[in-house]
Amino acid sequence: MASTDDQSQAQARRQSNLAFAFKIAGLDADRRRAMEIFYTFCRVADDIVDEEKPDAEKTAALDQWRASVRGFFAAPGGTPPHDQLAKEMAEIVRRYAIPMAPLLAILDGCAMDIGVRVYADAAALHRYCYGVACAVGLASIRIFGCTSPRSEEFAVALGYALQFTNILRDVVEDYHELGRIYLSRDEMAAFGVAPEDLAAPASNPRCRRLFQLQYFRAKHYFNKARRLVTAGDRDALKAAFVMGAFYEAILEKIKAQNFQLTPQRIRLSKWQKLLLLRRTLRAGKKPFVPPAPPRRVRVIGGGIAGISSAIAAAQAGHTVELHEATPALGGRAGSFFLRATNTTIDHGHHALFGCYTSFFHLADTLGLEEKLSRADRLDVPYRAPKGKSSRLRAGKFPPLHLLPALLGFTEISWRDRLAILRFGLALRLGHRPRPDETAAAWLARLGQTPGAIRALWEPFCVAALNLPLAEADAALLFATLRRTLFGGVRDSAIVTSRGPLGELFSPEAEIFLRAIGGQLHLRSPVREILREGNPSRVTAVRLADDAILPADAVILATPWKAAARLLPAADPAARCGEIPGEPILNVHLFSRKKISSAPLTGLLDSPWQWIFDVTRPGASSEIFHYALTMSCPGGWMKKTAEEILQMTRSELEKLFPEAAPLDLAHAQVCKCPDATFAARPAVAARRPGPRTATPNLFLAGDWIATGLPATIEGAAQSGQMAAAALDRE
Repeated sequence: MASTDDQSQAQARRQSNLAFAFKIAGLDADRRRAMEIFYTFCRVADDIVDEEKPDAEKTAALDQWRASVRGFFAAPGGTPPHDQLAKEMAEIVRRYAIPMAPLLAILDGCAMDIGVRVYADAAALHRYCYGVACAVGLASIRIFGCTSPRSEEFAVALGYALQFTNILRDVVEDYHELGRIYLSRDEMAAFGVAPEDLAAPASNPRCRRLFQLQYFRAKHYFNKARRLVTAGDRDALKAAFVMGAFYEAILEKIKAQNFQLTPQRIRLSKWQKLLLLRRTLRAGKKPFVPPAPPRRVRVIGGGIAGISSAIAAAQAGHTVELHEATPALGGRAGSFFLRATNTTIDHGHHALFGCYTSFFHLADTLGLEEKLSRADRLDVPYRAPKGKSSRLRAGKFPPLHLLPALLGFTEISWRDRLAILRFGLALRLGHRPRPDETAAAWLARLGQTPGAIRALWEPFCVAALNLPLAEADAALLFATLRRTLFGGVRDSAIVTSRGPLGELFSPEAEIFLRAIGGQLHLRSPVREILREGNPSRVTAVRLADDAILPADAVILATPWKAAARLLPAADPAARCGEIPGEPILNVHLFSRKKISSAPLTGLLDSPWQWIFDVTRPGASSEIFHYALTMSCPGGWMKKTAEEILQMTRSELEKLFPEAAPLDLAHAQVCKCPDATFAARPAVAARRPGPRTATPNLFLAGDWIATGLPATIEGAAQSGQMAAAALDRE
């Protein structure tokens, strides 16, 4: 019945390539033999469901094994082992005190393959992986001689890591050879992948995003497993470390090939295996440094800082739940639905620079490249009053790529160009601003001309720091210029979101968190962070509805004033509430006439700095949607919406006389009173780092001490800083 005869068992033993790993890992002869018997049992159970036989026969064969397994634990006279392998299994079960539960779970996991072609959801897929991988680990650690309860958690985490890597590696082969899909139907649907797409994933670019999710999930479990190693069981787990090293190298090889999977399985060469083996065994001889354990982390705030910290902590092996008070993600870079135009619009439109490494790391992790529009270099048209046009367009060849931009920018003179070039040279030679110096004083000291200040430095400073040169912190302007205009060719290139910013991370952030057992909670405002002990530690959070949720650690990623209300008054970090804010004014125009023909246009000698053409594909061809941004709006914030629109109309008709008179179908004014912190020199001392006086409470937000102004990059970087601080506690 099924493949439990002696011949098939012998074949299974010969096909096992683990004997060598067990030997080099230091297992004695008895334990090696026990592992060989156990893995033969696993292989036979797996072969049962893969045979070309009716499902009823497969089920009967697994039931026979279940009866034998229960017999291992019965009183004398119970169900006897049904064949030679079962007799050998009975022997090692008793010798190494292997529990019944993981053995039955292995059989149940194999049984899930009978008649199943695709799993309904991630929970069902986890149940399958638990049976065919985690339960195998739970039995194996008994044979290895592990004694720590934490090693059981290690076995489960490593089992998930190995099996999810195996699933990703074989996803195309399994579809072709077995007609099975070891992915969840709900995740496939979320990414727009049909089962037939797995026959040739390159035909649907969205397959890559789905595969990135599987990579993220497997990497989470590898990192979680590392956090569960104990000093007492470290030596006993050498075989597990070797297996983990092999599979994690395969996982990274899949990523290095940009998730371009084919029916040809990705493998490691013999030399790669030998190198990994040597490296893994050498690492095992180094002094043991106990890792930070995996924790249940609650992130408060669903802006970019909160999303960044949540994803970074999740990939590092922690289980993360993200709480956002509003109905959507995005925070100050969020969106809302405008019923009058049946359109989702941003609170404030944003342009990104190619040098935003932290932001793009987050975007790449979540597979958001389809949602972003990237230029290959700086190329921005400008408009001045009376319709005067100019263009700032960089060259393709570093390090002189800025030179063509200056030569072609007609708003500046030759004297201005020379001053700008001297300024760039000074930066490359290591010049830095003085402590507490304003941007205006710094630029004056470096000989910048009035023309260069008017056309380049003032607009850039206002856009990046939301303050004029006379007030702005020179250190922050320096940090921004060094990375953008004076960085590489692609560093200064403009990147924009193809859709509303509030939808950029949805549904990906939630899917990725759920993939590792985490969760996203919208409409979930946190009212209080609860602490106990002396010194106090965070133990839970209290929601607005008084629900209390336990937490091993909390990352507070709200705006600074909200963070100050949740921090203990005695915590020095609570001084963040004293940081002054600066407003930004935004206006959305729905015009029956085309105003600007470029996706982004800079505006000179105007209170408005930028106009974006955000007309979405598929929108009515008779209506054009534009978003205007005004940093440092000053007295404009006190004006009514009608006054703002009247003054905006007058400004745009000066800048774009060909569009006058404007014909607006609708307009929406968006005032953001505390859009950014005030980037003045005196404020730097009030910006806290990611740590607080409470050891397991951390801060994230563009307002913490990132060394950057209040930008999307600063927010993303702060989240990664908070996740890193979590591991250094």
